[in-house]
Amino acid sequence: MLRLRQAELEAGMAAAAGRLVQVEARLRSIESEGHMPTNDVVVKNVPAIRVAELTATAASFAPEHIGPVYGPLYDELFRRLDAAGVTPTGPGVAFYEDAPEGGGRIVVHAAVQVAAPLQDGAFRVLDLPPVDQAATIVHRGSMDAVLPTAQALARWIDGNGYRSAGYPRDINLECPENRDDWVTELQAPVAKP
Repeated sequence: MLRLRQAELEAGMAAAAGRLVQVEARLRSIESEGHMPTNDVVVKNVPAIRVAELTATAASFAPEHIGPVYGPLYDELFRRLDAAGVTPTGPGVAFYEDAPEGGGRIVVHAAVQVAAPLQDGAFRVLDLPPVDQAATIVHRGSMDAVLPTAQALARWIDGNGYRSAGYPRDINLECPENRDDWVTELQAPVAKP
């Protein structure tokens, strides 16, 4: 019974730590309102790439709902790729779409660039289409704290005569063991009104 109680307390501490990260990110966002330099945003063409993916549904697009889905999906994807003898050829790519059942739910696509043939099976291999124009910004740190960066990107899009044309892609440029050292490029599809 004590081991069970210990596990419950550890789970509660992990959940509280996750909530604390979200509160800290929100505070940083409020404190930096209007102070983010706009030269960090680059509009560019994103080429088509071939990826292997697994998908799952999250309750919403909020980081606290995406994070618990995203991590385990990547763990399972890399396990399946290894079992199939498929080696990634580029970075991880997370992308999103509205779930068919609606209700604000989001389909999370955890993918990684590969040179494998198109297929469905233990994982799906597909070609992600190009994006003609994407407003991009680099986020440094854990994806649990991405909200201020995403908000800065959204403000830049609104303030520079663009409109959002879909959910952003997250390109995992560097993913060391310490999540606070991650480097991720957010690629938000945009269009001129």
